[in-house]
Amino acid sequence: MADMAPPRKVRRYWNPELTQAAPEQRIGVPRPGYGTVYVHLSGTGERDRRTVWTATWEDPFDPPGENGEVAGIATHEGSREEVLSWVRSQPAATLLVADPDEGWIPLPANDDDVVLREPENRITRRPRPGNPADPTGS
Repeated sequence: MADMAPPRKVRRYWNPELTQAAPEQRIGVPRPGYGTVYVHLSGTGERDRRTVWTATWEDPFDPPGENGEVAGIATHEGSREEVLSWVRSQPAATLLVADPDEGWIPLPANDDDVVLREPENRITRRPRPGNPADPTGS
């Protein structure tokens, strides 16, 4: 059923500060000896429900860099071995790994002790009709 009411003229007042775009923020390369590398699991998309290992090196600059950079950011994703190798090769000040129970904890010195797991309360999609083992139905 379509709405048959006549359209109303509504006068809107906008705060000019909220309608202007934010200034551009430049992102640079993390500096050796600064910042934190975060190791965690991430999904790769809505249709492809596989989980991948991801590491992000974040280095906030204060004051901004030579060209106005506000932070240095570098990321890497892939298999467990690829990501841990990349993390160990980065000269960041701190290395942290995600733990669903404790939050961010220091990365263990031995790669065999690094265990990432998804939180038990993570929302999962119900399987689609056709193949109960495949949540995407493909």
